[in-house]
Amino acid sequence: MSKHIQDKSRFYSFLKIFVDWSVKSSYRKYQVEGIENLPKDGYSIWAANHTNALMDPMVMLSTSKQPKVFVARADIFKKKNVVKILSFLKVMPIYRIRDGIEAVKHNNESIEVATNVILDHVPFVIYPEATHRPKHSLLKLSKGIFHIAESVLEKAKDGKPVYIQPIGIEYGDYFRFRSTVLIRFGKPFNITEYLNEHSDQPQPVTMLNMRQVLTEKLAELIVYIPDDEDYDAIWEYVKLKAGNPEYYNRAIAEIESKEGKKLNGLLAIQAVDKYAVQEALDLKESDPDAARNLFKKVDTLRLWRIQNGVSARSIANECGALKLFAKFLLALIGLPYYCFCAIASSIKWIPITLVLRTVKDDAFYNTARFGTRMALALLALPIWAVVYYLLLPWQIATAAFLLSLPSLKFLYDYGCYFRRLCSDVRWKLKKRRAPKLEF
Repeated sequence: MSKHIQDKSRFYSFLKIFVDWSVKSSYRKYQVEGIENLPKDGYSIWAANHTNALMDPMVMLSTSKQPKVFVARADIFKKKNVVKILSFLKVMPIYRIRDGIEAVKHNNESIEVATNVILDHVPFVIYPEATHRPKHSLLKLSKGIFHIAESVLEKAKDGKPVYIQPIGIEYGDYFRFRSTVLIRFGKPFNITEYLNEHSDQPQPVTMLNMRQVLTEKLAELIVYIPDDEDYDAIWEYVKLKAGNPEYYNRAIAEIESKEGKKLNGLLAIQAVDKYAVQEALDLKESDPDAARNLFKKVDTLRLWRIQNGVSARSIANECGALKLFAKFLLALIGLPYYCFCAIASSIKWIPITLVLRTVKDDAFYNTARFGTRMALALLALPIWAVVYYLLLPWQIATAAFLLSLPSLKFLYDYGCYFRRLCSDVRWKLKKRRAPKLEF
């Protein structure tokens, strides 16, 4: 048995291969950027925003082959069997003020364990917001991460610097399976250097200032919208603007020209979203009345489209009649395979559906779906093999078995495609009755 949570385990390493595959196949696009920013001359603590429950550690785990140690709220460590499982998965407890003053006293032990992990150069991942929330914003960061950094600085005997590595996690959708995820590693925050430069400040002031610096660094790596009364309207504005091809092409050309480099994939999409956010915030600052009037109209349209089952994508990138017909034909072509996939993957999606009905927090939807799917993934293989090869000639059985392998992914992808097609049709039929909005 491992003496330390960060120690290597052959079974863990084997299982991680399967988990990484499960994570990456859960998204249509999984993209990691900025991994070259990881410091090579010292000790680093990984700090990420927290928006999607346990999927945040899963997508972080798959950024590299190296095992990582995570923290989770202490209240889930009450049962011995759970503690054993979480310890094997390299998850350790962290105590929060809400857990009670007595509980927080145990953090000294947690900080010591975390310090040892970091001194062993094993990635230690913490979510300084201390709770998850599916929003393009940030909660107030806790100070625990800085106490850990100070502990590492105190116990490191080689004089190497201590860094906090800011990481932004950006999902295309917080609740839907087969969405997208972008993980961005930013420029590291040199804690050693900062403390040396501000050694004359009182410790509480230094803590507050470091928290502000880290907040700003995290905000740079995500689509950040201030969490105020205009949040929903601004995010709707972003979807309507950035989803328009003409606006997108114009914005990305300006961004790439300014940065002097070409952006690819999800990084380009995020850049345009951030561009639109800044546009809305600039208007809010320069002309509050105009911004208030615009946000009111945007919010009215948002409520209307939700009530009428129309997506922002359908409004931003309206399909012509010919394109809509072509999309309908494509849906018809894919329908037979979709029906096959619905039957073949029923041993997965039916249990997943039943599990999701028990989930009360929407932010745990993808977590519950991921866990159930991963648990059933290997079970499906022998069931398919037995059924197909017993009932069908081996040639047909082999073809059916191979077609079944991507069945759950295609089921969700086709469902997403058909849902968007229906939204496009509704927009065509109802747009004359929609609230008017001109940018």
